[in-house]
Amino acid sequence: MVRNKSIIILIASMFLVSSGYTMVIPFLPLYLGQLGVPSEELSLWAGFVFSICFLVAAVMGPLWGKLADSGGKKRMAVRAAILLGFSYLFCGLCQNQYHLLAARAFQGFANGFVAAAMAIISDNAEPGKLGVTLGMAQTSLVVGGICGPLMGGALSHVMGMRNTFFLSAAFLWAVALTVILFVSEVKKEITPEMKESSSISQDLIYVWRNHDLRGLLLITCLLQTTILMIQPVTAIYVGNIMIHSGNIELAAGIIMSSGGIAGALTTTLWGKFGQSRGYYRAIFVTLGAAGTLTIIQSIPDSVWGFGLCQFLVGCFVIGVNPSLNAALVKYSPSDFRGRIFGLSNTAQQFGNMIGPLVSAAVSISLGIWEVYVFAGMIQLLLAGAVYFKRVRAFPVK
Repeated sequence: MVRNKSIIILIASMFLVSSGYTMVIPFLPLYLGQLGVPSEELSLWAGFVFSICFLVAAVMGPLWGKLADSGGKKRMAVRAAILLGFSYLFCGLCQNQYHLLAARAFQGFANGFVAAAMAIISDNAEPGKLGVTLGMAQTSLVVGGICGPLMGGALSHVMGMRNTFFLSAAFLWAVALTVILFVSEVKKEITPEMKESSSISQDLIYVWRNHDLRGLLLITCLLQTTILMIQPVTAIYVGNIMIHSGNIELAAGIIMSSGGIAGALTTTLWGKFGQSRGYYRAIFVTLGAAGTLTIIQSIPDSVWGFGLCQFLVGCFVIGVNPSLNAALVKYSPSDFRGRIFGLSNTAQQFGNMIGPLVSAAVSISLGIWEVYVFAGMIQLLLAGAVYFKRVRAFPVK
């Protein structure tokens, strides 16, 4: 009963963390304008303030994961929530773009709540319900990502963007207090073997030599790369389809949200599928369908057709994550969970950095619709690798 309560609280906390993040982050370019950045420099500074957070978070991920295993996952979750709250406070107090750049770097340093929460959930979940439980956790992140921009846009209009940062800080501090009071961590003894392998370099060597963990982290990075390839060009693509007439921002917002809604509706189902049919089989099916639909998404010349494709892509691409996370748990020892989720976070952050760069290169040299084709091909190649390396080679797993 205590374990179930901890899982429920952490899932609700992940919703608040995701909501607090997406309440403010999508509006950073507008905030930079309010800070006095000239319009011709907005794109440059937006790239800086986005990338610095991902870079620092990627570097810190293995360290926070290691400290979670040695010092306690709950302690790391509380640490992240408190520091993330301060990072939002600092963002709200910024007076120029340099302050915001520093605040975002601190935000990357503070990152790690979701990785720690996932590790605690995986320890508390019943083995027979691991895929379903992690699917519910992923759903909470997706729903928070959908609700955050809607709340952020409305609150910014009513109370101003600075106050929205302060509200996000309050969300994170409320999460920290709730975790302190109500979440219980499964205490597991650190084995002598893991005590000896105490350095981060040794942890990386351990993962590199583990075929499953190495492959799963590579999939995590490349999947996130494809997602971040598409996000920056969606609004532009919608504008091209609409021939730059009508409310392009509203149409693009609805279309992007539709993919998140589709993912929220189907993620738990994919978790159940992976639990019963095998995690690698679920990864293969979701990646293959997502890649095919992403390529098809470059074909429609109407907003309705493009939006339908976005919804269908969301049904599959977000469904990859529950099986990825469950497989990471399956192929890592219990006293390595904090580290493996920390490394998973690092892989995602590198994907966050690489995706927009690849998207810009492809769109500048070829065109916008080719970005969708390129991203879909990467997903199909990943699906093919999973099929030939794991599904066909080891059909019972």
